Amino acid sequence: MLLAFGVAMLPERPSQAPTPVPEDPVAEIRRAVNLERSRRGAAELRSDPTLDRVAQERAEEIAGAGALSDIDDSPDAIGKRAAAAGYETREVSEIVLFGGDGFEERLRRFGESSPDIFADAMRPDYRSLGVGVAWSFDHIVRALVFGRSAQDEFEERTSDLENLERVRARMLDLVNAERRTRRLGPLVENALLDQTAQRHADDMIRRSYYSHESPEGSSVMERSRVAGYAANVIGENIAEGQGTVREVMQGWMDSPRHRDHILSLTFKEIGMGVAFGRNDRGWEIVWVQVFGVPRSDSSRVRRVR
Repeated sequence: MLLAFGVAMLPERPSQAPTPVPEDPVAEIRRAVNLERSRRGAAELRSDPTLDRVAQERAEEIAGAGALSDIDDSPDAIGKRAAAAGYETREVSEIVLFGGDGFEERLRRFGESSPDIFADAMRPDYRSLGVGVAWSFDHIVRALVFGRSAQDEFEERTSDLENLERVRARMLDLVNAERRTRRLGPLVENALLDQTAQRHADDMIRRSYYSHESPEGSSVMERSRVAGYAANVIGENIAEGQGTVREVMQGWMDSPRHRDHILSLTFKEIGMGVAFGRNDRGWEIVWVQVFGVPRSDSSRVRRVR
């Protein structure tokens, strides 16, 4: 977890009239921050309710104290607050701005006075922004909390897995490339085996388990029959955690038992599935390959794991 902290110091209380308050100060802050990020080629930050709550509590605490010396401004303070509030922190940074200028002007001046902290807050890998606004005497206290969560990290890691058709095509290419180097015939993709594999992958994510057998004990042979595939020979590879097709294929090829399925002289058809999401085991990616021989191609019924 990486942390950063920056503050524009509380000015002397002026004698002039109180600073006019924007109609929607939070919206003004979000617009200005995302405008600055767009100038730097960084993606727009989305609102996160947990970070919004953390930022608002922070702004109110600072406004109530009236001075930073009365609050915890250690570098990891905001990270601890975010984690305690339930934000699965990977990286977090904070900027606190005091003063009566318009926000864009205050942000610009902060960027000039604290370029390193400002550049950190504008980094492309942050995904969320929490905003808090409070008043201290005649001054506006604006707390900005920039975050990258475990969910953000996971979504980035799995973004290339959203297109299941493309994932399956890539998997089939790699499987048959391995077979080709051994002078083996190609496996043919079968839609019913795809369905068998995908249903098992989805079920493992949904019910937080990892096994060739479901919690009720159903096997790959039984799952293929439910999908309508009449198999005499069936086999299955499963894996968890890998983020790309190449990575999971390398893992299977490094395992003799899994490699035997991929290079089998028996199997004729293949189906593939991948599922990912959050469950009781955490942020999970699971992969399934199902290999089959249609009943017309064999007189023996057997299951291979």
